[in-house]
Amino acid sequence: MMKRPFLDDWIARCCGLEVLSEESLRRYQLNKINEVLRYTERNSLLYRKRLAGVFERHGEAIRAGMWPASPDDVTQLPFTTARDLEDGWKRFVCVPLDAIARMVTLSTSGTTGEPKRLAFASADLERTLDFFAHGISVLVRPGDTVLILLPGAERPDGVTDLLIRALPRIGARGVAGNPAAEQAGFCRELELHRPDCLVAAPGQLRRLLGAHPASPGIRAILSSAEPLPQDLEEALVHGWHCEVFDHYGLTETGYGGGVECCGKQGYHLREGDLFFEVVDPVSGEPVPDGTPGEVVFTTLTRQAMPLIRYRTGDMAAMLPGPCVCGSPLRRLSRIRGRFRKVGGRLEVLAPRKGWMEDSG
Repeated sequence: MMKRPFLDDWIARCCGLEVLSEESLRRYQLNKINEVLRYTERNSLLYRKRLAGVFERHGEAIRAGMWPASPDDVTQLPFTTARDLEDGWKRFVCVPLDAIARMVTLSTSGTTGEPKRLAFASADLERTLDFFAHGISVLVRPGDTVLILLPGAERPDGVTDLLIRALPRIGARGVAGNPAAEQAGFCRELELHRPDCLVAAPGQLRRLLGAHPASPGIRAILSSAEPLPQDLEEALVHGWHCEVFDHYGLTETGYGGGVECCGKQGYHLREGDLFFEVVDPVSGEPVPDGTPGEVVFTTLTRQAMPLIRYRTGDMAAMLPGPCVCGSPLRRLSRIRGRFRKVGGRLEVLAPRKGWMEDSG
């Protein structure tokens, strides 16, 4: 039986909307982008300089809360790139340094050789906790035990730590497993914790399935951190007799970005906190719904380090609503690849979605 739209009530609450529709959500998001422009122009060294031209053209309307007035207006804003993050995180920061609750360092293959660093305030982490609790409710029930194999349990506010803290909000319990996902340890963890659900990366899941082909009694799996191959998903469904859901998120999105529902028609997005676009990777122009392009997002509620039109490099398509689950909202397709410029050419590589790169 298809579950009701599992994120829509949460999105409506986040946005203060009595009736959630594409139109009412888009109005909320445009208003939040207006707030982000004013906030970053006041507080961020990088965006004060980068938005100077935008404020020259639209400053009066921005300060009056009237611009951007449409998604087309948003396309006039400059992009932010991974190279910008490599060039120095402090230029982005909008809060005093002692207000930063969490710093994350990501290794990079970029041209500078410098790592990307991202800063989060306590309020930013609270938004992630809230999303995790509601997003994972598509597979987790009250009373469930969830075994989490992602890294970060030893780091306060790491991914696993945040999940463990989010689960009690829906009456469930999270326990950290060994990210090495080796057979003997997994069997011990199964016996010790008797988990109902599992959170792991596809590479971990493939190792566990090969070592433990019989059903371990797990009802549902949330796959994250890497692209989920269809053959692995089918093997888990048929071999372990469980449901498998995929999650999309980057450290830059605040870990959470979107989660599939039972209909498996794309990721239901974290629309209260993030505004997503899909653009042509060469021209930067928006592409029509259903057309693959580069995923771009703008943070709507980030305090410490807002990002405006951040180019993820991930290849996906925007899918218009409604979903078979009943949600009227758009979704994002599964990630189909990753764009990278090589010698002036654009190549599509196997994607990496970010969680497993968390090193800080």
